[in-house]
Amino acid sequence: MAGEKETIVKVERVSKEFEGKGVLRDVSVDIKEGEALGLLGKSGSGKSILLHMIRGSKEYAPTSGRVIYRVAVCPSCLDVQAPSKAGKQCEKCEDKYELRVIDYWSESDKDLRRALRRRIAIMLQRTFGLYSEETVIFNVMQALEARGYPAGKRLRRAYELLKAVDMLHRVTFPARDLSGGEKQRVVLARQLALDPVILLADEPTGTLDPETAKLVHRSLKRVSESGMTMLVTSHWPSVIKELAQKAIWLDHGEVVEYGDAADVVAHFEEQVGEIEREKDVKVGEPKIRVVHCKKYYYSLHRGIVKAVDDVSFEVREGEIFGLLGKSGAGKTSLARIIAGIDPLTGGSVLVRSGDRWIDVGRQAEKGTVWISWAATTPGRGEVLSHVAMLHQEYSLYAGKTVLENLTSCIGLRMPEELARMKAKFILTGVGFTEEEAEEILPKTHDELSVGERQRVALAQVLMKEPDIAILDEPTGTMDPITKKYVATTIRAARENLGVTFLIVTHDVDFAYDVCDRIAHMKDGKIVKIEDLRAS
Repeated sequence: MAGEKETIVKVERVSKEFEGKGVLRDVSVDIKEGEALGLLGKSGSGKSILLHMIRGSKEYAPTSGRVIYRVAVCPSCLDVQAPSKAGKQCEKCEDKYELRVIDYWSESDKDLRRALRRRIAIMLQRTFGLYSEETVIFNVMQALEARGYPAGKRLRRAYELLKAVDMLHRVTFPARDLSGGEKQRVVLARQLALDPVILLADEPTGTLDPETAKLVHRSLKRVSESGMTMLVTSHWPSVIKELAQKAIWLDHGEVVEYGDAADVVAHFEEQVGEIEREKDVKVGEPKIRVVHCKKYYYSLHRGIVKAVDDVSFEVREGEIFGLLGKSGAGKTSLARIIAGIDPLTGGSVLVRSGDRWIDVGRQAEKGTVWISWAATTPGRGEVLSHVAMLHQEYSLYAGKTVLENLTSCIGLRMPEELARMKAKFILTGVGFTEEEAEEILPKTHDELSVGERQRVALAQVLMKEPDIAILDEPTGTMDPITKKYVATTIRAARENLGVTFLIVTHDVDFAYDVCDRIAHMKDGKIVKIEDLRAS
């Protein structure tokens, strides 16, 4: 766009309180048409709250301040376009667009607000919202149908949208068979099918491996370069630097800095620092033995899938062992076998309990129903009771407080005072201050940010004081600052509680900072094992 860009969203001194606690404080910013604005900050800084306020989600109405939209509106059919369309002819009814200023949270202009909200697209973190049994092309065509796009043009338009997000190779795949990155790109295509005036992306690649994230970033950059206004949140400085032109750094609901994305990112990174590696690490005898482990299954579209293909390695007691690889490498499949959740196809997975080695990788078939070998393999149930796993798709107990999630919900029975003391101790270990830990104990999961929920889920694992802790993507929604706390927590649990850790991750930096050894996985196989203790 030539000349000065027009403002499409004006945030004027907004503040937000939940139950009397301020989560946004006096935030102001102008978002220009065609601009990509980044919201940067650690977990709980207010990024997602501001984004949902701009979207118009009811529960995020500002306590004070205003969100003003400047858009072009057709007075006849109420079609909404970017402000630069003012004065031009509406393609739907041939009337001319007029520039309208909409106070989004006021009680006036309800019809205009409703029309505007339909033109705001959003990609939510960890939420795909796809028809899982339907094909990729159907998912996009359904979005076009919901928008009222002409029936005869839907197929071609769906093809164009899938091409724009690099998904033409999966048009006939059911959504359930897609990887996380592929699902995210289909979500983006569905949102673009709305022909939005602004796209909101909330941590769009927070849980994806770097290679997969690059594909989603490329699609988002293509959207931004097409002239669409975009607002993207991330706790990853590199994402903001890559996708945004301007950026706001938020901390505890306040604006720390606003300006060019590269400058804001540079100043944010200065306070992060690095995770220092431990020295003189001592580990014990082997604790886990994986011997020629195989996990095969059949997929209608892919045939025989070798999720884990003849893998062998050992993990020593007290070791922090990493499984590193991109999405689909087989890391989670292997971790679930070690945790005794899924049966293996061949080989064995052994866990040592005292002097005994117990095979936890198999399940016995009884008729057509799979049952645990706990009944037929002495010690299996006992050894697995000391193995705890943080799942990538974790969930907290709905309607229960954080304190309940950390005690009674996971079967821990203890006096209330001791329960609170232990819960606070573990919460401070995963990155909360003592004040923050005290404040969140009575909260339910829906009152927490996604990053806060993940830290509580990690605290659940550590509350059980397991012998073996398996962490599947433990840093997926964590900012660099919180990751340092988590690294310290893992090391402290190893030293003080004797916990052996298996960390499943695509976070290369975290793996190299924290792990003693790393097994690199690709296509179900381990291609190499690195020993970092001497480095």
